[in-house]
Amino acid sequence: MTRRPTVTSTQIAREAGVAQSTVSRVLNGGSVSPETRKRVLQAVAKYDFQPSQAARSLVAARSGLIGVVIRDLTNPFYPVMVKAMERVLHMQGLRLTLITDVMTADESLALLRREGVDGVVFTSAVRGESLVPRIMKHGIPVVLAHRTLPGCPADLVEADNVTAGRLAAEHLLGLGHRHVGMVAGLTGTSTAEQRGAGFLAPFEAAPETRVTTLEGAYDYTTAYAAVRELLERGEAPTALFCHNDLMAYAALNAAAAAGVEVPGRLSVVGCDDVPLSAWERFDLTTVRQPLERIAQGAVGLLLDRLAHPDAPARREVLPVEFVERSTTASVSA
Repeated sequence: MTRRPTVTSTQIAREAGVAQSTVSRVLNGGSVSPETRKRVLQAVAKYDFQPSQAARSLVAARSGLIGVVIRDLTNPFYPVMVKAMERVLHMQGLRLTLITDVMTADESLALLRREGVDGVVFTSAVRGESLVPRIMKHGIPVVLAHRTLPGCPADLVEADNVTAGRLAAEHLLGLGHRHVGMVAGLTGTSTAEQRGAGFLAPFEAAPETRVTTLEGAYDYTTAYAAVRELLERGEAPTALFCHNDLMAYAALNAAAAAGVEVPGRLSVVGCDDVPLSAWERFDLTTVRQPLERIAQGAVGLLLDRLAHPDAPARREVLPVEFVERSTTASVSA
C-alpha cells in the first residue's frame, strides 16, 4: 500500500485562503473570526491534517509529553493510577511515557531527558531515592503521587495513610481481635511507615494485645511465603492487616493452602480497594484510597507547576474510607 503524502500547514493555509499563522491559531484555540475558523477546519477535515507534534513543540517550547514513574505493573494498583492519569492528560492534549522498574535509574533519567518530557509524576519513591533529585537537578518538574520523601521540595499528593492504618486497627479491635499480624509494605516507603504507625497506635493503647509484623514488601510472593510460615507456627494470629490489597490476596491464598478458614479462623484486611477487591472471589475488607483522585491531583499539580514554576510547593492529603466486606468477622464467630 502506498503511503499517503503528508499534508503541511502551508497547504492547509493555501486551501483555506489564510496565512499559515492563522492555521496555527485555529489549531491551538486562538482568536479568529467564526468564518475563518470554519474555512480552516473544513480544509483540515478534507485532508485529514494532523499537525506535527515536533513542530508544535518548537513553537510552544514544550514536548507535550509527561513521564510517569511506577514500580511494578503487576500490582493492580498501578494500572488504575496510570489509566486515570492518561485520561486527564489526554483531555489536556498531552501524552504519557511510562517508566517502570525494568530500567535502572541511569536508564530512566536518560530516557526522560531524551524524550524531552515537560514534567514527571513519580509514584514509587523510596527513602534515599536518587532518581527524583537527579530529575529535578536537570530542571524537570516532579510531582510525588502516593509517596512522600522527607526534605524533597516537590509537589505532593497522597492518601491519609495514617488514618488508613488506624481504621483497620479499630475495625479489628472492635471485632475482638487481640493477637493480629501486620503484613508490612516495602521498607523505606512512606506508605508502609504511615500505615504501620496508624495501625500500631490503637493496639499499643489497648490492654493485652499483640501485633506480629511480617515483611511483605508490597509483593505477592514475599507476602504469601511470610503468611504461610506464620500460619504454620503455633499461636497464629486471628487477623491480618496487609498494607495493600495485593498482599491481602496473597494472605487469602496462603490461608486456603494451609487449611485456615477466612474469616472463621482468620480475618484479613487490605488497603487500596482496587477494583479486584470487590469481586466475589475476594470480597475483601479493605481501606479505600481515592486512587483516581490521587492520579488526577498529581496531574493537576504538575500542570500548575508548569504554569507557575516559582510557586511554593504544595501538599495535598486526601481522605480514605473503610470498606467492610466478607473477609473479617468477630473472634467468637
